[in-house]
Amino acid sequence: MNCLRCDTSLEFLKEYRFDSQEADRGFFKAIFDVEEHLIFKIYVCPKCRHTEFIYTGKSTWVDL
Repeated sequence: MNCLRCDTSLEFLKEYRFDSQEADRGFFKAIFDVEEHLIFKIYVCPKCRHTEFIYTGKSTWVDL
């Protein structure tokens, strides 16, 4: 994958999980603390430092 600004090949930095919190979690999610994370792969251009976040999915689990 190439940079959209300078056409240099992007380098993979890491996979990052963003915590997705809803304002209205609902009764079940509030009681059992259901967590949802959005997963992105982060790529950076070594020349101009442009950054791309590529969405790869989400994960949901219950924190008891």
